[in-house]
Amino acid sequence: MNSEELIQLMKQVEEKGISWDTVSDKIKVPHQILNLYANSGPVPVTIINSLKKVLEGPAQ
Repeated sequence: MNSEELIQLMKQVEEKGISWDTVSDKIKVPHQILNLYANSGPVPVTIINSLKKVLEGPAQ
């Protein structure tokens, strides 16, 4: 997947005020790794889908 989609999802997480600790626990990927994917290239589909599920779920 394109890193642009990941960047948009990360912005949505911040806009909703969801803590990165909560997101990392739910998707099992540290925030630092998400930043690396956002800056470097192809993003695994599983990460994109997991972030979408977190955003669709109830606010924390």
